[in-house]
Amino acid sequence: MARQGDTITFPFEPRPYQVPSFKARANGVKRGLCIWPRRHGKDLHFLTLLCGEALKRKGLYNYYWPTFSLGKKTIWKGMDKEGKPFLDYIPKELIVDKNETDLRLELSNGSLIQIIGTDNINQNIVGVNPIGCGFSEYPLQNPMAWELTRPILKENGGFAWFLYTPRGRNHGYRLYQSAMENPETWFVSHLNILQTTKVDG
Repeated sequence: MARQGDTITFPFEPRPYQVPSFKARANGVKRGLCIWPRRHGKDLHFLTLLCGEALKRKGLYNYYWPTFSLGKKTIWKGMDKEGKPFLDYIPKELIVDKNETDLRLELSNGSLIQIIGTDNINQNIVGVNPIGCGFSEYPLQNPMAWELTRPILKENGGFAWFLYTPRGRNHGYRLYQSAMENPETWFVSHLNILQTTKVDG
């Protein structure tokens, strides 16, 4: 089991365009927006970021998805192109409990990371107190999940990151507009496929 003060190495090497996201959070930015093309590592990047944050401050960290089943399929059961499970990117010595029913990890410092579906607001969102969260595929989510979570994060000094590919002029588009109007409080990375090409083309 990892102890406070131990050095932990994550088996994840961020792609160059992902590095600013990690740096923004490390510098204390509390709101982040990563609008990247499909198959460009949005969620593996954020899973690593979320776990790192959970080690710094004990608390609840929610990873929101349009549905519970999508979160389970993408993160809990998901693999990279080499067949390595996404959850294996979290060092095993950090995990003290893995709840397959609730899709919840308990880390060695007592923090909890849980996958949540925003399709059932009253059951999954109301009454919880996360101090860090991510919204994957946000344009497909119920926007009330963010409206209910935002005052909680404001009160406890928590953070929220949004990760998605554009899907028209919906609440994801409006969030992007709002973030662009508030550069002092938001990290924004809006990239197209030409800006995220690997060095080998």
